[in-house]
Amino acid sequence: MNRRMIRPGLVVAVLVLASVGAAAQESSQAANPGSVHQQLNKRIGNYKTSTRFTMQPGGPATESSGTAKITGALGGRFLIEENSGTFMGETTSGLRLIGYNNTSKQYEECWTYTMSTGILTLTGTSSDDGKTVNLKGSFAAEGGTRQNLKVITRQLDADHFVVELIGENPDGKDGPVLATTYTRIK
Repeated sequence: MNRRMIRPGLVVAVLVLASVGAAAQESSQAANPGSVHQQLNKRIGNYKTSTRFTMQPGGPATESSGTAKITGALGGRFLIEENSGTFMGETTSGLRLIGYNNTSKQYEECWTYTMSTGILTLTGTSSDDGKTVNLKGSFAAEGGTRQNLKVITRQLDADHFVVELIGENPDGKDGPVLATTYTRIK
């Protein structure tokens, strides 16, 4: 065989192997928990909750209390929150899966609770290193429509954070607000 024929083939093979190796390394890094996950994992613990619900911003509020347990899952990649309390006089329980997707560079959450059989999915970002996370999502509402929501999570300090869920009215303006303050039980 001619040496000149082997070299181009060898160069192509080396380039293909190098790109496959780089993709595998990038994939491995995307699968590993990073600094954002470390920040999220600081929330692991038991909390008492205080919830305030208003039908319209600034309107009269209904208040209730409850508890939440946040645990880590899958090697620090996700948080699982199990919560319970009351809403509009009814006992409720909820489950939330919270994480950060290294590939999309977004926070991702799934929520469900005993007053529904649906799952609320949320995605969002933070512009202040995770102290405030702005999420958006929607769920199937009665009549086959979609209900859009904004969720703002604010880390106040190591032992307190607030999750504010804001519904969207049909005119696109903010509607009902459900704000829950979490206080770590020590």
